[in-house]
Amino acid sequence: MLKENTEYGYVDGSAVYIITYNGYRFVGEATCHPDDMDFESERVGLTIAEARANIKVLRHMRDCEVKPQLKILNHLLSNMKTSKSYNPISYEAKMLRSQIRTIEKELATISNAIADEQKFIKDYIDGKDKMYKRLRAKSQ
Repeated sequence: MLKENTEYGYVDGSAVYIITYNGYRFVGEATCHPDDMDFESERVGLTIAEARANIKVLRHMRDCEVKPQLKILNHLLSNMKTSKSYNPISYEAKMLRSQIRTIEKELATISNAIADEQKFIKDYIDGKDKMYKRLRAKSQ
């Protein structure tokens, strides 16, 4: 993913991570849970905020770039097929189907990347929570 610019900050248990991509700003935020204030960490907050901003960028790419391309190509192929002079083995038809497959693979890749980021956030928070509970139990 091409990030044009990133900004981030952390104040009083709240982290903000901003990614500028193709002129759009995507903001990821994370706030420390009140029960975890004894382990408050800028690094943890910014890691979660960055992952959330990445998800927003990926969703934008999927919904505003890749899906519209796929829709246009499928529409074009559909229109070509309605022509009585349509030849499914022509160079144009083959190239169009190839481009559709390429865009479909890109869409699948982006969808997998979104799922991976979501899983990362869940696993990261669960791991931190588990560690905090273990440390609290030792200190009692």
